Amino acid sequence: MIRLRQGFALMILVISGCAPQVDVEADAADAAEPDRGLLTTDPVYTNLLRSVSENRLFSPREPSLSMQFDSSFRYIGGQKFVLYAVADAEQHFFVETTADNKLKSLYWVQFEAYLPDNTYQFDYEDSPARLQLNDYELYLDTSFGHANPGQEKSSSRSDGYLVREFLLSKGYDIPEEYTYARLIHLTDASRRKELMIIFIDNLEAYGLNAADLGEDGNEAQRWAEIENLHLEKIRRTLTLIPHQS
Repeated sequence: MIRLRQGFALMILVISGCAPQVDVEADAADAAEPDRGLLTTDPVYTNLLRSVSENRLFSPREPSLSMQFDSSFRYIGGQKFVLYAVADAEQHFFVETTADNKLKSLYWVQFEAYLPDNTYQFDYEDSPARLQLNDYELYLDTSFGHANPGQEKSSSRSDGYLVREFLLSKGYDIPEEYTYARLIHLTDASRRKELMIIFIDNLEAYGLNAADLGEDGNEAQRWAEIENLHLEKIRRTLTLIPHQS
């Protein structure tokens, strides 16, 4: 994911809440420059490099692995596009829903690689946490937030914007009160290709909202507990399987 300067939450939809300040691209344009989202191409839904069968996402390269999702999740499709005219991106989505088909949890999987005509690199050194998931040590950021579904969504064509457009086309939207984790695997030493996994969970399942967990919230002391439960759910519902060369 490119240019998360204002945090994941602000990139995906209009949200008030906590989000990590992540500087992914060393020489990214600042807010005064033109909207690079105008350079993002329209998504394509066919001829994707990765495929899904029996809740297993198969990636033949960059990286070469399979991702097995728990049976409580359902695959709803994928898309690919060129992001900001600098990187190829391919996304896949698995959802867990409530009895009335509302979005309870979401896995957003994104494979991203900078185009050959630039020299950009991904940099997550300011993400100090790590999560060990099977054979992979992943950069980790976690937080929580409040979505404002009644407000107009951002018109900037970021990867997060296209995620929400895809979800809406399938009849879903981000939970109003949510917690999330972002996991990153850089596929080689060039730091120009990455696998990003974002897991979003409905905070209301814990009987909480973002205001409760905020710095001045009544349940602020419970964030460590909720964060641990969120990460444990990832460990229970996702398995990363490297392909043997």
